Order: sequence, then C-alpha cells, then structure tokens
Amino acid sequence: MNAKDLVQKARERGGYPSLASLAKAVDVNHSSLSLLASGKSELSDETYIKLAKLAGVDPAEVLIEKHERKAGPEARAVWARINAAVSKSAVLGLSAILLLPALQTHAESANSTFPTISIMRILDIDSFCWDYMSAEPSAGMDF
Repeated sequence: MNAKDLVQKARERGGYPSLASLAKAVDVNHSSLSLLASGKSELSDETYIKLAKLAGVDPAEVLIEKHERKAGPEARAVWARINAAVSKSAVLGLSAILLLPALQTHAESANSTFPTISIMRILDIDSFCWDYMSAEPSAGMDF
C-alpha cells in the first residue's frame, strides 16, 4: 500500500474529516503528512505504524513495503524476500501450528477425535507437530 492510500484509508477508517485532524492524531505536523501523502517525503516508522493501525492494516506489511520501496536494488531484493516470507499464508500456517496443541487438548478432554488432522495433512506438518508437542500419535489415528 503506497503512502497516499495509507493516509486516505487512515482518514476514512479513523473518521478524520481533514488531513490536519489526522496529522494531530498521529502527532505530526500537517505539512509533513501532506508531503507523505503526495509521495514527496517519508516519515518515521512509528508514524507509519500509527497510520497502519488507524487504517486497519498490518503495521508489519506497511513497514516492509515502505522499506522495500525506498531501498536500493540489493536491499530491495532482500525486502522482497522478507515480504514473501511474512505473507498471509505463512501467518496462517504458523497460526495453525501454534493452535494445534490447544485443539488437541480440547479434543482429548471432550473424549473426541483430534479435529485438526485434516489441517495437518493439508499443511504436511504432522511429524513436526508431534515432535513439537513431544508426543506420539495414538495407534488409532490414521495419518
């Protein structure tokens, strides 16, 4: 998301009627925010984080895109790799891994089958998860 879109979305979602009111909310002067919105200047990472939160977007993605956009050729390639590594699918996969122990405990306490087998199959992480949880799958589970 470019700076102009970020500023516009922060204004809309935050209910700020003017650029001046948004500037006050993120603690920068009006002219600095205006220059950012026009692409003629950059602001601190902290200001980008405030704007991202007001806009309802992930601050990590906003910062990565900011640095990728402003970097030289070699650094841009590194930022692009970081951006790819932190994609939504990576976050989803990590979330599934982190939730598996809790879901298994819940399933065991309810005396039912472990409901995340299909997720583990799809993500091909079943052996990792069992290692992570320091447990062996029961003999009755079909992997």
